[in-house]
Order: sequence, then structure tokens, then C-alpha cells
Amino acid sequence: MGEILRLRGPDEQNIYQDDVLSFVFRRLSIVDLKGGSQPIWNEDESIFVSVNGEIYNHIALRKQLPGQHRFRTDSDSEIVLHLYEAFGVDVFSMLNGMFSLVIWDKNKQQLVMARDRLGIKPLYYSLNDDRLIFGSELKALLVHPDCPRVLKWSDLEQVGVQQKSEVSSYIEGVLHFPAGHYATWQPDKPLSFQSYWNIADSFNRGEDLSVADIENRYDELLEDAVQKRLMADVPVGLFLSGGIDSSLIAALLAKHNANVHCFTVVEKSTYQSGDVENAKKVTESMGLPFYPVLFDLKDMAQQFQLADLECMVGLIESPRFDPEWFFKSELHRTAKTEVPDIKVMLLGQGADEFAGGYSKYLGSEWRHWDDYILHDVKPSLKSHEQENKRVPDRFIQGLRDKDFIDKSISPYQQKMKALTYQLQYFNLWHEDRSSAYHGIESRVPFLDHRLVELLASVPEKHHQTLFWDKKLVRNTLRKHLADYPGDHKKVPFFVTDKRNSIQKFIIDITKNIYPTFITEYVNQSKSLFEKEDMDDLYLRLSKYNQQSEMAAWYLLERMSITICQEFCQNTKQFLD
Repeated sequence: MGEILRLRGPDEQNIYQDDVLSFVFRRLSIVDLKGGSQPIWNEDESIFVSVNGEIYNHIALRKQLPGQHRFRTDSDSEIVLHLYEAFGVDVFSMLNGMFSLVIWDKNKQQLVMARDRLGIKPLYYSLNDDRLIFGSELKALLVHPDCPRVLKWSDLEQVGVQQKSEVSSYIEGVLHFPAGHYATWQPDKPLSFQSYWNIADSFNRGEDLSVADIENRYDELLEDAVQKRLMADVPVGLFLSGGIDSSLIAALLAKHNANVHCFTVVEKSTYQSGDVENAKKVTESMGLPFYPVLFDLKDMAQQFQLADLECMVGLIESPRFDPEWFFKSELHRTAKTEVPDIKVMLLGQGADEFAGGYSKYLGSEWRHWDDYILHDVKPSLKSHEQENKRVPDRFIQGLRDKDFIDKSISPYQQKMKALTYQLQYFNLWHEDRSSAYHGIESRVPFLDHRLVELLASVPEKHHQTLFWDKKLVRNTLRKHLADYPGDHKKVPFFVTDKRNSIQKFIIDITKNIYPTFITEYVNQSKSLFEKEDMDDLYLRLSKYNQQSEMAAWYLLERMSITICQEFCQNTKQFLD
């Protein structure tokens, strides 16, 4: 299991084993490079902690720690151990960070597991009779002989759509440890979960706040969140798209004289949208190192082979494929090539979900906030609840909204809650896996829980003023980067007003790899789908008409599912 995690933790491996627990930790050294080995034991070596992630407020927490404690390291992770000794499971609500962690108490023979509030860091587990298996990646579980390996077909939603509150692992009997929870386990007791954070607890807490109060507090918290995420004894980078979110991070980094390496994708769509020009101007004005990364989609499509799709399925650990994941992986690869010692990458992810980021963007049709709520938010909420309540399709048309939309909070607050699951399903999932594959840790300042709680507390009367077209974020950017174009539209990754380049990329890579897929999978009786069905899709995509892109997606999906089946059934051989 440890060997499988070598890319996520390339710097060190430590193993612990007793009569109850067998545990291996792979380390990516970022803080206290020489002294921060894990697991970290307490003074009498009766309790240890291991943390995948970062505790950003560890220095402040050390000052608050009561009693006498002897620290063995300067690692941010050790504070969890001593706080647990002092406060028990209340420790998790004290942490500002991203983490999946375990605490082992030898004397009690008790295991405590916890995951950060938004699910930024992954943690999988499986219960088989009395045996508990857990790990930071699905593949670590799959090499264990007791781990289930059967695909969960009922959870194979269309890529980009996740309506379920429980984020699937896509494997029967393997589960994601829920975000914002901790759990305890002992050999003679069942695994017991407890929530320590929920975004809903912050709804409507800001009724007395004015717009100015919220704007000032948002600015203060974001600057502090960015500064905290500079915590590292290694080089730090930023994926600077040139859009609003990453440009704001760059401006705040420069205030702290951070020598952060900025990487920007240069491609036809990013050039046409104005993002490349914005990124260059931001780095020049802030004095930040600028690395333009040229992406030629035509060339990338021609070079994309079946082995690349297999790599992406194993990397993402999912029967899904999206070109954004491949592009992000290539961006990490380039960053590592340009700055070999880089181990931390800041991202703009999470800025949209809770600040109106999807209310107005390039290609959207809504004219104002109420239009967005009526025609996008409310229908999506109804769909979300119908999915969670498993309403049969034949009853959906004509159902009244009142039974599916919570009237006690605003529609946008309900949308915020739904987006906490969407983040785990898509953005946070692929950002974590694509960075870890290249020995890099991704950090997301906009998902500091204090920022999320502030935005959730904004009363409905201020939603249009602050959230329509991301006004709150735009106004904050204007404070720190006055010459940034105020009317710059939100542009999704690799999107312009024409989708031709991405459409052609999907069609071309599918055409490239299908003949090899026939040889490697269909002819070897490994395919889960009939050859005639896939041949028909291949014929349709080859015509380059209006139906070609959808045919390519359907065929690519079938190949990804088949490859994932092989990945699950023969994990070690697949990855070798």
C-alpha cells in the first residue's frame, strides 16, 4: 500500500505495526524538511498522529495549548497530537487547514480519523466484517486483498453533474470519508461518525452585517488565507490563469513579497479571452516570476495515445475522463520541469461556488440575479433533491417545488450547500490527484473555512449586490489591482465563445486511441461493451458533423469505464 502512494509521498516512508494496527505513511516534505517525519508520537509514545495536508494556524495554536507539552518537531502536524491530548475530538474544530488524518491511541486501542471541512484532502475507507481499511487514495485500498473491486454502476453520472450528497468512490463497498467529520474505531466497536462542521450552521448569521462590513471582512480574511498558504520550506507556485480569482491571489502574494512562480497556459482560447495578457501584466506589475506554458491542442491531440487515457484513469481513480484533468496534469508536469524543487501550488479554485461565480460568465444568458435564481438555481435545487430522494423519472414532471426546496433559507444558500458536494466530486478531486501525481501539493485560499462561513452568512438582501457577477470578488480585486479590467468576463478553463477547439480535441483523441483500444481490450475480452455498439459510435464521430462530439464523448466514456474496471481488478499490474 505504501509503494502505491510513492508519487503522493516521494520523500519518505515509515511503517508502524502492532497487534491491531498496520500503518504506512508516505511523506511529501514541505514543512520542517529534516525533522517532520511521521507518525509523530507524544511524550510517552502512547499516541501518534499522521496528517496528510497542512495545519495553517499551528503556530497560533501552540500558544493556546494548556499544560506542559514537549514538541519533537517543528512540523505543523504535531499540534494536532497535543491538542487532542488536551481537548479530545474538539481539536478538529480548532484547526484551520486541509487534512485527512489519523490518531492512534495504543493504550485505548482506539483509532480516530478526521477530514477537513470542505473535503480538500481525500480519505477512502472500506469495512469488511471487522476489518477497517483506509488510505489517501483509492489505489492504496485496491491493492489490499480484502478490498472490494466491483464498479458501482448506479453512480456513473454524466461528467460534470453530481446531484448526490454522498460523493461516490465508484466502487461497491468503498466510501469517501465524509468531509467535516471525524470517526472513532476500536476492535470491538463499530466505526462511529460525528459531524464537526456544516456550512448550514453559518446560514443567516450575518443579518446585522452591512455590505461594507462584509466587503472589509472578506478582504481581511482572504489576505490572511493567502498568507497562511505560503507556509512552506520549499518553492511555491501559482497557477495564474489571468482571470479574476488567480489575479487576486497574485496581488495579495505580492503584498507579502512572496517570490512565487506563476504559470500561465498560453493557448488560442486563453489568448482570445484576454487571460494571457492579463496574467503577463499582473506578474510584471507585481514583480513575480512568469512562466508562459504553450499548449498546442492540435499537437497534444495527435500525441494522445491509449496509454495516456490509462494513465489518467489511474491518476484520477475514476471511470471518468475530462480534458481539463489532462491539461491540469500537463501544467503540473511543466511546472515541475521548470522549477524541479517546487512542491506547493496555489489555485483559484473555490472562488466561484460561494460568491456568485456561476451567475454570469462567458456564454451565460441570465440578465440579472433574479433571472439566474429563477432559471438556474431553483431548477438545479429541485433536481438535486429529486436525485437524493430517488424520485422515479415518471413522477418528476409536474412536481411542486415546495416539497423539494427548503423555504427556511434562500435558494442561493441551498445552492451553496449543494456545491460543497460538487466541489468534492469534480474540482477538488482532480486538482488533488493531478498535483499529487507530480509530487506537488495544491492549496486553495478561497476555501479557507472562515471565508466560506462569511459568505454563507450573507443575508439574502445582500445577495444581488455582492454576488451578481462576482461583485464581491471584483471589488476586492479592484482594491489591490486597480488597473485590472473591471469588465473582464469570467471564462471557464479553455472556453471562449466558440467551443470548436475542445470539441475537435475530444473527437481527435478518441479517434486516435480507439483502434489500439480494440487490440488491447476488445480483442482480449476485457471490454465491458459490445464491439458493434462502440464501432457505431466510432463511425459517427468520424463524420465530423453535429453529432460527432456527443458520439466521441460516449465512446470515450465506454473506454474509460472499461479501463477503470481493469484498474480495479488488477491494480498493481495496471500501475506497473
